[in-house]
Amino acid sequence: MAKIIVADDEPTHLDLVAAILERAGHDVVALESGRACLEHLGQHAADLVISDVFMPGMDGFQLMAELSNRGITVPLVAMTGGMRGHFEPFSAIMSRLGACAVVTKPFTAEQLMDVVNRCLAARN
Repeated sequence: MAKIIVADDEPTHLDLVAAILERAGHDVVALESGRACLEHLGQHAADLVISDVFMPGMDGFQLMAELSNRGITVPLVAMTGGMRGHFEPFSAIMSRLGACAVVTKPFTAEQLMDVVNRCLAARN
């Protein structure tokens, strides 16, 4: 069981991702913004962060930069629905910024769990 933070400004998607992870036995904190995720990580440890990239306020890019600036090292999976047709260049950029993986919406529960399991295994 891992402690996973999910940040997404779309409540329906946030609830769905949290439910998939909880069903797999993980302890999930669901937050509706990058800022809330950063604040939570300032006070609580996590094994993995799954964050939407395009959110109002602090987006996924800014979240990754702030985590790095603050020395908070936690694997991060970037989620996006906005890069269809441009996945390879986007994935390369996100990897350079420190994302352990990128998933594009919509994705299946199996695809999400594959990415989560790979990122969790890589940190050990």
